[in-house]
Amino acid sequence: MSETQTFELPRAVIPDLVLDPPSESAPSRGDFLIAEFERRFNARKGEGVPVEVAEPEMYGSELDHEPEWERFGFRGQVGKLLWARGLRKKAIRFVSCNKCARPGVCSRYPGEHKFFIPNGCEVVFCKECQQEVRRELFLAYQAVVLAVIMRGIPKGWVLARISFTLRSDGMEIKPERVQAMFDAAHSVMKRIVRARKGYGALMIAEVGFETRGHLPHAVRVAHGLNLHAHGLYFGPRLDWEKTRDLWMAATEKKFGVPSRGFYITAVRGFERDPERAVRWALNHMLKYVSKPPAVSPERLASLIAAFDGARRVRSWGLFNGKKPKHEKNDCLCPKCKKEGVVSVVSFEGRELPNGGCIPRLEKIERLLSEGYVPLREAGRDAVLAMGASP
Repeated sequence: MSETQTFELPRAVIPDLVLDPPSESAPSRGDFLIAEFERRFNARKGEGVPVEVAEPEMYGSELDHEPEWERFGFRGQVGKLLWARGLRKKAIRFVSCNKCARPGVCSRYPGEHKFFIPNGCEVVFCKECQQEVRRELFLAYQAVVLAVIMRGIPKGWVLARISFTLRSDGMEIKPERVQAMFDAAHSVMKRIVRARKGYGALMIAEVGFETRGHLPHAVRVAHGLNLHAHGLYFGPRLDWEKTRDLWMAATEKKFGVPSRGFYITAVRGFERDPERAVRWALNHMLKYVSKPPAVSPERLASLIAAFDGARRVRSWGLFNGKKPKHEKNDCLCPKCKKEGVVSVVSFEGRELPNGGCIPRLEKIERLLSEGYVPLREAGRDAVLAMGASP
């Protein structure tokens, strides 16, 4: 363990915090304030390769020893199934979620201002990580979509929510099926849109819920195994009937059975206030990220395996732009910032030749006992103290 280093105060001016107000149906303003604080100061996690361990003192990078899954409750049951499928790293990360954290101390008051950043697993469909993933996707793709729309809205173009639904074959979903669904939907969009300037689309793959309160399991045909892609579309008005027919033809050719599920709904108020409409539509689309569709360990492990190596979010056409990179600024100490003092938080880790870093992780229980506090909570106080009310 390396000793805490002390840095001289950087000669920098605290940047202005500029936030766009979210829509009425968006997550709380406080959540986005904290997300913005973390994005600006690179505070959520360190750069480099994460340490994938269930218990740092017991399991090494070779993953030779199978953990005692019973110790981890429901997550242990899921981890055991993932391990049996050969997804050992995902299994270890899943049971390790938010059990360890990366500690850091203030360069000005290292003995008093001590923080930690929880180490999430970032495994798809993890309930603990999905709200953070949703916030990151929202901030990233809001910038991409608005950058396109602010160039100008061609005559006759609309912003709409679209959905492609793929009929279930009754079998467990595989990564290849996820990719094939996206390929079919992409081919349909390219055929139906014949505008010279193209179109923009942002799509996210989703599955049905394992249980539905208003429907008995016996009457559910697909039992939640139907794949579908929800999306945000910007382009010329689409003919619903022609698009549906193209989707039926594409799915019959690729899967042997036609699927009729295609829906499109224009986003209201787009012409009057494009920015507000984009925020509302993105928030509506990304809500599916934060809704775990599985309740049993078997279904959850199956879905995690289904998206292993398959990207869940796709961008096509004009929306296939570069997401804004996180600024590599020093993480400002939130307690000092609250008092109007500039100081930085130093995080420990092993530096790599390529400029990356392997962070040092400690158990959260130990850090709490030593007076460390979550950086997110301290950052919330700092942001609200800057005059932004929740």
